[in-house]
Amino acid sequence: MNLGLTGKNFIVAGSSRGIGAGIAAVLLEEGANVMITGREHSDVDNTFEKFNKQYPGRILSHVGDLNDTGVLQNLYDQVQGKWKTLHGIVANAGAVKPVNDWDIDEADWDWYLSANFSTSVKLVTRFIKELITTKGAIVITGSIAGVEDIGAPLPYSAAKAALTMYAKGLSRKLGADGVRVNTVAPGNIIFPGGNWDKKSKANPEAVNQLLETKVPLKQFGKPDDIGNITAFLLSDKAKFITGSCVVVDGGQTSLFI
Repeated sequence: MNLGLTGKNFIVAGSSRGIGAGIAAVLLEEGANVMITGREHSDVDNTFEKFNKQYPGRILSHVGDLNDTGVLQNLYDQVQGKWKTLHGIVANAGAVKPVNDWDIDEADWDWYLSANFSTSVKLVTRFIKELITTKGAIVITGSIAGVEDIGAPLPYSAAKAALTMYAKGLSRKLGADGVRVNTVAPGNIIFPGGNWDKKSKANPEAVNQLLETKVPLKQFGKPDDIGNITAFLLSDKAKFITGSCVVVDGGQTSLFI
C-alpha cells in the first residue's frame, strides 16, 4: 500500500496469532518495525520465528499479561531500550468465555472487563507520553458487539462498547497534542484455531446459514482485512481521522439500521 511506515516503530498487543498477527504482518510488509506481544510463550515464539525469517531485525517480542503492572513496565523498558522512539500502538486485547445470559456473577464481570477493557487502557496510558513526542497514533481493536447487539455475552459487549467510548473521549483529550485515536470494530474474522474456525468445523450448516442471512457479503473476514485498515489508520494517510470507529464486518451491522 506504500503507507509511509518504513522505519517506524509499533507495538501490536495480542499479536501472537489471529487478528493481531494479521495486523503485525501488514505493518511489517509496509516496512515498519513491530513489537509483538502475547500471553503464551509457544505462540509468541512461533510467530516471532516466522516473522523474523521474512523480516530479519525488524521484529521484537514480549510475553506476559499486560494487565499486570510489572509485565507492562517490562514491555515499556524493552521498547525504550531497543527503539527509543514509538510511533504507534495497536491495543488488540480481548477474550471470551461462556457465561449465563443475564445472571452473571461478579467474578465473570471482572474477568471480562479486565480482558476486554482494562488491558487496552493500561497499555495505551503507559505509552501516551512517548506518542505525544512523536505525534503518533493509537488504534484500539473493538468489536461489532460493542456497536450493536449481535447476541454476544453481555459483559463482552459492554466492555467493547466502553472501549469504543474511551477511544472517542481520548481522541478529544489528545487532539491538541497531535495524537490520533481510532477504533476498529471487526465482525466475523476466521483464522486457524480461532472461534469461527472451531464453530465452522463443529457445525458448518449453522455457520453457513449465519453468513447467508446475517452478513451481506456472505463470507468471513480474514486477519489481513483488519490489518489493512489498522495500518492505514496508523499512517499519515489518515492524518485527518481521529475519534472514529471503523466497522469491518462484511455489512453485518448494516442490517440493524
